[in-house]
Amino acid sequence: MTPKIRRVEVRDIPAICELLHENMNSKFKVERWRRLFEPNWCEGRPEDMGLVVEDAGKIVGFHGHICSHRVIRGHRERFVNFSSWYLLKEYRSAGLGGQMVRKATEDPDATYTVFSLSPKRIDMFRTLGMEQLDDTRLLWRKRGPADVDLTTDVDNIWYRVWPEEQRYLDDNSPYGVEACLIKSMCDECLVLFSVAEKGEGTTYYDVLYRNNPAMFNEFAQSIANAILPEGDAVLAADRRFVLGGLDAKVEKIRSPRFFKSPRLKPEDVDMLYSELQLLNLKLD
Repeated sequence: MTPKIRRVEVRDIPAICELLHENMNSKFKVERWRRLFEPNWCEGRPEDMGLVVEDAGKIVGFHGHICSHRVIRGHRERFVNFSSWYLLKEYRSAGLGGQMVRKATEDPDATYTVFSLSPKRIDMFRTLGMEQLDDTRLLWRKRGPADVDLTTDVDNIWYRVWPEEQRYLDDNSPYGVEACLIKSMCDECLVLFSVAEKGEGTTYYDVLYRNNPAMFNEFAQSIANAILPEGDAVLAADRRFVLGGLDAKVEKIRSPRFFKSPRLKPEDVDMLYSELQLLNLKLD
């Protein structure tokens, strides 16, 4: 075997999708895996789709990258979300996995994120310089009637937010991301979230982004009252999205999120523009 690691090219996509379908998760059809390669969120920069391991012309491994550009505190940042890391079993003892991750994180100016890491790989990612984002989240249940000025109409919201956030809506809404906008006096807070049933039937409204931390803190329970249905449902937010302590249940995240960034703090890192949306994954 003489495997080599190289950047993904467009011609590799069919073979990558077959590899992932046949070996990583056969429940995901080839068409679902192809969604990883649909968007171009890098605004004119050639898309970094990830890395492949190739041996004698055959794709035997893949480390997926989902890239986007975001404006964080006035600075344009490049994000790379890691997705679908897989090597055929016969190639796993040669150190190729670690080589792929080291090569994947070689841009010193990019912010790298992992939102669905297998617990078996946590220690390895730590040794490669990834820092923990969160290992707990807060949960709110509906406690009463809606007591906040809130809209969930995306078309209405689009005209009330800044152009950068209009782009967030345009890019993520096609992949099932929902939105609400809270207004109080002269202040507003945009919250983007996903909805999924988990565990023993609890429906989670998982916060993926909020643009006004102080206001989200103040109105988290009111948001839950307004958007949650009756029954077994919770508003869930990773700990870094919340300032200080709140009257909410704390839940352990089975697989912590990780990131690596030259400038950003954990609270700057949200969960948009990731494999969560493209593959329609439940946020663990």
